[in-house]
Amino acid sequence: MKKLNLTKYPMLGMLAASLLPLGTPGAKGAPVDKPNVIFFLMDDLGWNDLGYTNVMCHSGSQFFESPNIDQLSKRATVFTRAYAAPISSPSRASILTGLDPARTGFTSPRGGDPLEVLKAFVQPRIYTPQELNTNWRELPGGMKAAPPNQRAMMVVSASRLSTEYPSIAKVFKANGYITGHFGKWHVGPVPFSPIEHGFDLDVPHVNTPGPIRPGHLGPWPDWEGENVPANKGRNIDDCLADHAVKFIQENKNHPFYMNFWSYGVHVPIQARKDMIDYFKAKKATSGQNNPVYAAMIKSTDAAFGKVWKAVEEAGLAEKTVLVFYSDNGGVNYGTPQITDNTPLRGGKGDTWEGGVRVPGFVIWPGVTKAGTTCDLPVNTRDWFPTLADICGLKNLPKFDGRSIAPALVGKAMEEKPIFTYLPQYGHHGEAPVAAIMFEGWKMYRHFFDGVGRAHRYELYNLKEDVGETLDCHRSRPEVVAKLSNLIDAYLKETNAVVPALNPDYKGAIKGEFESIQYEVLEPMFKRGVKFPLLVCLEGDDNPAYAEFHKAAIQNRHPVFLLSVKSPTLGGESDPNAAADRICALIKKVLQEYPIEPRNVHLTGEGKGATGVWLLAQRHPELFAALLPVGGAGSSSHLAAIKNLPVWAFHGGHDAVAPVADARKMDEALKAAGSTVAKYTEYAQNEQVLLDNVWDNPEVLEWLFAQRQGMPQKPAAAKTSQVVVSDDLISLRNGVTGGSADEGDDDYDPDETVLADLQMAGDGSGGR
Repeated sequence: MKKLNLTKYPMLGMLAASLLPLGTPGAKGAPVDKPNVIFFLMDDLGWNDLGYTNVMCHSGSQFFESPNIDQLSKRATVFTRAYAAPISSPSRASILTGLDPARTGFTSPRGGDPLEVLKAFVQPRIYTPQELNTNWRELPGGMKAAPPNQRAMMVVSASRLSTEYPSIAKVFKANGYITGHFGKWHVGPVPFSPIEHGFDLDVPHVNTPGPIRPGHLGPWPDWEGENVPANKGRNIDDCLADHAVKFIQENKNHPFYMNFWSYGVHVPIQARKDMIDYFKAKKATSGQNNPVYAAMIKSTDAAFGKVWKAVEEAGLAEKTVLVFYSDNGGVNYGTPQITDNTPLRGGKGDTWEGGVRVPGFVIWPGVTKAGTTCDLPVNTRDWFPTLADICGLKNLPKFDGRSIAPALVGKAMEEKPIFTYLPQYGHHGEAPVAAIMFEGWKMYRHFFDGVGRAHRYELYNLKEDVGETLDCHRSRPEVVAKLSNLIDAYLKETNAVVPALNPDYKGAIKGEFESIQYEVLEPMFKRGVKFPLLVCLEGDDNPAYAEFHKAAIQNRHPVFLLSVKSPTLGGESDPNAAADRICALIKKVLQEYPIEPRNVHLTGEGKGATGVWLLAQRHPELFAALLPVGGAGSSSHLAAIKNLPVWAFHGGHDAVAPVADARKMDEALKAAGSTVAKYTEYAQNEQVLLDNVWDNPEVLEWLFAQRQGMPQKPAAAKTSQVVVSDDLISLRNGVTGGSADEGDDDYDPDETVLADLQMAGDGSGGR
């Protein structure tokens, strides 16, 4: 019986005496000297989104179906603690280089940004000392400087994976392999495409964060050769699989390395109607119940099945190493919710376990045993050195990862820490963070987010609390100290660019007025210039988002922001009297700060929006415009604000947005006589809300263009469009807002409003 050629596996030489004999269960033959390699990478697939994941001490998905992947997992060694970055581009760069995202500087999903950044750097200040209170500082390249309400100057991520790195394709190619990349890339366009990184073939040779327009269903105008009528309604991964099959057939007599990096299951959430109907008829028993997402998983699973069938038909199954992985955790938001990562906390974009723990397994013919599991933590940076070790590659570069090949032959390996580095403000407004998972503990360091702008820490015992519900950093200071030292060593060893204190930080000014607690956020502004005031009534619906709302508004427009609890929250014996006190507070703020008095605007979300209607009813003379987000106004409210411009937003709580209610509200606003009345219905989830309201330049431009006591332009003709998909109906009104009075000397929006620049590192290049 043939034995392993240990000269081809240098890192396994020390294990020669204890290697399992070939032909053990799960191995039909001996490993070959130069096995083919196929890396199956799914996009945004959650830890518990497949049937086979019941091996992970959980139930596995009872609703989603992945028969081909499940069948392959039975031949594999399955990892119970597989990790990736919380977002896709850093994971992809790590797989390609074997390096940690902290070293490459690729720490956010900016691979499609217009601005070319090869090395990470710290976000610049909004002012130089000489410019303070003198001139706004506009930055080149579509970036934003650190705003004054941001405690840290975060790290601006690389947006291109430099071709100076000896990528996995270059090294395999130098060792005699044919290389091909099929699917999503998103670490840089030409000249940073797969071709420049060593792949002989790249299909479809685009750099989009998700599927090529128009989405998962064809035809695709930007894909050469695939913009044909025959592709109408066809799934993009199925089309991609045909190209991969051709690559396998043409190179079956030559060793090859192939990436099959699917577009599924990245947004947009789309699938064929017949598959959606199949899952609509299937009974759901858990939070995993989205029929469209289920159809997407099954579609990508079928594409993987097609590729592997080609491997088997070419007689290569016993000569091909297969890695299956996901680039980040599942998307646990959306309406309806896309997936459920329970019992893990969080999802894509989070450093919580739900954002970074992923499904993964490997088949190494002749070595891995069928149906086995491995509890050793593995990371994206480990795959390049592991595959190089398995294939006996020569002239290897330096890696941050390590080969886990010994674990695949059943040998014990020392556990190493798993680090996650996200030095940008998160998509929920979280502070920049470095996290470590080691010896059953998970600790987070939130940069400059603690008392006195010290670092803030959280610590969880994953062995007893995998859902990360009980923070025990205060009770286990010795663990915090140990893990903190490891984070320090990690950042130093990887030459990481780290966030810095923002010297221009101006925290909220807190006060109390007639038992009302309030905060005022100031912009940094020119002397002698007056700014708008945005009064934000805070509800209890989404308290975690309140600070991010403030930051989003401040980043778009230099305004004063007065934040106060809504009088409609409850606990007030007389909400009307509370509303009167808030209006008295507004008058006080107008006297104390350089605010243009005709430019006071009122907004709130949820119960805060209900407060908007109440304040406007009692003191309409104070406000220039209203922006209620959620909540509802009664007929008496509407009658009282007949002369106020209103743009109302409301999100339905049902999977199908209440289009009829939207139209009724639209009609009620017009009937109330509002000179500028707009109503927009949106699918209710926080990211849609942020994109379409708080971080939407059109909405804010409209809001601050409204002036109290000035003639208002009538609302533009509405172009109401009912968008119908298989699981969602939403009404979106296309409108054009009024403009500011050009003759006003106190406030010139063109002079004082920051340009609508993309915030550096905010992930707007897609994920």
